[in-house]
Amino acid sequence: MKSIAIMLSVGLFALSGCALGKKMLEQPSGLPQKQSAKLERRTEVFTGKVVLVDGAYRLSPLKDPDTLLRLTRARRETEFAQQQINLRKYYEKTISVNGTLQDDWIFGADIVGQWTPPGGATGPNMNAPKQTRQ
Repeated sequence: MKSIAIMLSVGLFALSGCALGKKMLEQPSGLPQKQSAKLERRTEVFTGKVVLVDGAYRLSPLKDPDTLLRLTRARRETEFAQQQINLRKYYEKTISVNGTLQDDWIFGADIVGQWTPPGGATGPNMNAPKQTRQ
C-alpha cells in the first residue's frame, strides 16, 4: 500500500514538473521587441523608375529624380526593413506605386502598374544585377 502511494506521489510530482518545464520552454527568450504604433496612412500615387544605386534597388520618382525611395508593405516603423519590397524584377522599368511617404520610405506600398519603353523587354527583369545591400 505504501509503495502505491509513493509511486502516485512521484508520478504527480513528475507530471507537474513536466508541465512547468513545458511552460518555461514556451515563453519567448530575450528582450521583447517594442512594437511601434501603426502609422496614419495618407495614400498617394508615386510614379518612377527603379534604379540600382550603391548595390541597392531604389525608386527614383519622375517628379524628383534626385530622391531615392525604398518601398515596404509594413505599416509600423519598426517593421519597415523586414517587409521591404525587392525591386530587382522592376529594374530599369517605370512603376506606379500606391503608398504613403515617410522620410525615404513609401510604407503600405502596393505596386499597381509597370511600363516598359516601346520595344523594351517585357516580364520580370531577372537578368538585373544582384543586390549587394539592403
